[in-house]
Amino acid sequence: MLKSTILPLLLLSILYTTSCNNNQTDLTNKISNLQAEITQLKATTTDSEPGFIHTVYFYASEGLTEQRKKEFIEGLADLAKAPSIQKVYYGPPAGTDREIVDNSYLVAWICHFKSAADHDAYQVDPIHLKFIENYKDVWSKVLIYDNLLVD
Repeated sequence: MLKSTILPLLLLSILYTTSCNNNQTDLTNKISNLQAEITQLKATTTDSEPGFIHTVYFYASEGLTEQRKKEFIEGLADLAKAPSIQKVYYGPPAGTDREIVDNSYLVAWICHFKSAADHDAYQVDPIHLKFIENYKDVWSKVLIYDNLLVD
């Protein structure tokens, strides 16, 4: 009786141990593969172009209504969907009370691209061109500052 109970338990133990060893080997292989991918991604990132920042200051046209300002802000939310944009920030001046600060613009638009090529793609993107066409009456002046990111 004891012999008939011990043999199946011994077999189960052997199967479990073998299964755990196989799972451990699989996990070790997966970890090694992921580490290799991380190393490759790091190499790609350091070899790539520096990031590109596109900053735009929109100055309101004379007689601009509050309704049209609201529509313009909503249009910026749509513009932010351009696929080449990595990150975007926009909003009105903070009203900082310092002589050196320009608070006269309507909205600042700051977008981050992974590269100058992505910025160039944005310039001809139909979403961007449609935005310009739909809202060119909103601004009287636009100032643009483009810069590369330094590591």
